[in-house]
Amino acid sequence: MTAWKIAYQFVFVINESCIFVQNITTMEKRTQVKVAMTFGAMYGLASAIIYLIFYFAGAAIDNKAPQWIGYAILIASLFIGIKSYRDQDLDGFISYGKSLGTGTLIGMFGGIISGFFTVLMFTVIDPGMAQKIIEQAQQDMIEKGTMSKEQIEVAITWTRKFMNPGILFVFSILGSVFMAFIFSLLVSIFTKKEQTPFQG
Repeated sequence: MTAWKIAYQFVFVINESCIFVQNITTMEKRTQVKVAMTFGAMYGLASAIIYLIFYFAGAAIDNKAPQWIGYAILIASLFIGIKSYRDQDLDGFISYGKSLGTGTLIGMFGGIISGFFTVLMFTVIDPGMAQKIIEQAQQDMIEKGTMSKEQIEVAITWTRKFMNPGILFVFSILGSVFMAFIFSLLVSIFTKKEQTPFQG
């Protein structure tokens, strides 16, 4: 089963559970922010769980699998989240702009959770993670052989500065918002459904 199918099914099951709880607790329609918080939380927590699975399985620090699976989870969260908002709260209609905005908000809230997890990872779960990343980056630069010793030292100095927990938190949010925006540009093509004058 592909990463995309796993991610989609995971988010779909969580979404159905949320709809069930919503239906038995309240008939009020959700706001855009509430929907974004819900699916952003799904994305952020799922991504953290995936990373921890690979981490405790002993995956190499430069393993790209968690990143790609994370992208699949993000896309699934965007599609199902926006579709859920459209069908459950907007009477089946949503503009491209509102769909794009909802997706970007999902990325923002997911990024906040990912940011907290990243800080926790670097300060509590594995305080030596930053040094491992720096050493891996240095080794990669040396193996490529395209940089002088002085250039490598400068690059490592900057890499070390970006390992600050506060900076990692901020960049986790910014990175998540950026990727959600990019993916939402595509996802919104499929989720948008404009209301015509005849349907008003």
